[in-house]
Amino acid sequence: MTEIKKLDLHFIRNILLASIIVLIISAYPIHIYASANQVISIFYGYLISLINILIGYGFNEIALSKSPKKFMAIVFGSLLFRLMLMSLVLVLLLTYSGLDTVTLVSSVFFFYFLFISLEIHFLFKKTSGKNLKLNLL
Repeated sequence: MTEIKKLDLHFIRNILLASIIVLIISAYPIHIYASANQVISIFYGYLISLINILIGYGFNEIALSKSPKKFMAIVFGSLLFRLMLMSLVLVLLLTYSGLDTVTLVSSVFFFYFLFISLEIHFLFKKTSGKNLKLNLL
């Protein structure tokens, strides 16, 4: 029988917790100062970054069960793939939608750096107990 690996939901919980904290902190300023178009732009920026990090989580779960050399290839390969995909979606949205450019790009970068820091923390916690000696030669 095949064994179905149980997903570690701590990472997803941390992403949702960070999202809720940002929502609570920014709700009042956004309500007072942002236009409807800017709110939609912030939402799309959040959504792009959230999808990006969830794809990364899937790749990282696969990478954690591989050898150190394959682990590094999967992690950095997925990072490059996700950056290209995110850039493509961002360019398409900026070109073909009426979203606020500065707000959309700012929110994508803000959430990207927030989520990528959580991803690095997740990978560090997952690999800190392992002896990962990487021999690239």
